[in-house]
Amino acid sequence: MGSSSLSEDYRLCLERELRRGRAGVCGDPSLRAVLWHILVEDFDLHGALQDDALALLTDGLWGRADLAPALRGLARAFELLELAAVHLYLLPWRKEFTTIKTFSGGYVHVLKGALSEDLLIQSFQKMGYVRRDAHRLMVAALPPARQLVQVALGCFALRLECEILGEVLAQLGTSVLPAEELLQARRASVDVASCVAWLQQRLAREEEPPPLPHSGSPTGCQARLDLYRDVQEDEGSDEASLYGGPSPGPDSPASELACRPRFWEQSARLWGAGGGPWEPAEASSPTSGASEEEEPQPEAFSFLSLRRELLSRPGELAPPHAPRSPEQASPPPIPEPPGYQMHTCLAPGALPALCCDTCRQLHAAHCAALPSCHPGHSLRTLRGNSQRRLWLQRAQVDALLYDSPTAGP
Repeated sequence: MGSSSLSEDYRLCLERELRRGRAGVCGDPSLRAVLWHILVEDFDLHGALQDDALALLTDGLWGRADLAPALRGLARAFELLELAAVHLYLLPWRKEFTTIKTFSGGYVHVLKGALSEDLLIQSFQKMGYVRRDAHRLMVAALPPARQLVQVALGCFALRLECEILGEVLAQLGTSVLPAEELLQARRASVDVASCVAWLQQRLAREEEPPPLPHSGSPTGCQARLDLYRDVQEDEGSDEASLYGGPSPGPDSPASELACRPRFWEQSARLWGAGGGPWEPAEASSPTSGASEEEEPQPEAFSFLSLRRELLSRPGELAPPHAPRSPEQASPPPIPEPPGYQMHTCLAPGALPALCCDTCRQLHAAHCAALPSCHPGHSLRTLRGNSQRRLWLQRAQVDALLYDSPTAGP
C-alpha cells in the first residue's frame, strides 16, 4: 500500500468520524493495524509520509537517559500536532484554530517538552501557520486540504512509531540505552523480534554499560491541554480543551490526551501481593526546633540523581561505628545492602519469572537453583510482563545504588 492510498484511507477515516459527531485524531482500529504492520516492516515509509520524520524522532529522543518516558511524551506531542492539522482540515471556519499561542498549556507542557522550537515551528508552517510575534502563530493562508491530511497522517505514523519503539524496549527489558542505537536497530530490522535480537547482541558485547546521556526535563502529564489559550487559563479551568470548552456535535472537543504514569508511580499491585512499590527512603522528620518552613519541591525523580545523592552522603548508608575495645583488631562487619539481584540463570535483559524474597534474587522459570529456594524460602511468582519488567528495573537500580556484584547460584 503506497502513501497516496494510505492518505486516502486516512482522509475517509477522519470524515467518517466527523459524520459521527467527532472531530479528532484518527481512531480507526483497522487503519491503525494496517499502518502498524507496514511501518514495522518498512521504517523508510516515514520519509515518504513526512520529509522530516527522522529528524523529529531523533530530536525527541536524543540525550534522554530513559527512553520509555521520552517515547510517551513524544507520542503525545505527535498526537497534538496531528490534532492541530485535523482541526484545520475538518473545521477550517473555526477562527480559534487560526491562532496558536506559544505560551498555551499544550504548547508549553507537551510540545516544547518533547521537541525543539525550530522543529515545532517547521511543523506548524506546513499547516499554514507563520509567526505573528513572540507569543503567537497565525494562519496566513490555509494550505490545500491534501497537504493538511498528509501532515496529520505523518504525525499519526510517528505516533505509531513511538508505540513500536516502546514495544521493542518492553521486550528488551530495559529502556536505558542510547537513542542512536535504538533507531539504528529499528532501521536495520524488519520486525520487532529482529530489532530486539539486534539490541540484545549489542548490549551483550558491551562489558560496561554505555555512559548515560544528560536527560532533559520530563514532559509533564496534564490532561485536556489547549493550544489556543493561555497557561493561566488552562490551569484555572477544569474544562480546558483544544476547543476551549465542551460543546456537542461536530464542534465538540476531541477526547483528552491521556498520559500513562511513570513506572515508579504505578500501583503497588504490580510488585506482587503484600508488597508496596519500591521507593527511596524518605527523609527523617525535622526536629522540634527546626524551622517549619515548607521545603522547595524536588525535581523529577531520577535513579541517577538518587544514586549521586546517596553516594555524596556515605555516612547515611553506612551503619554507625560501635565503640571498639583496645583488643578489637578489626572493624565490625557491614551488613549487605537490601538490594535484589539477578541470578546467573538470567541472560542480560531477560525478564525474571520468580522472586525469592529470602535470597533476594530474581530467577528464570526453569532455574536449576530453584530447588534450594523451595524448602523454607519465600518464593513468589511474577505475573505478567509489566510486573516482571518492574522487578528487572528494580534489580538494575539496586545494582547502581549499591554496586552489588552479579548474584551467584
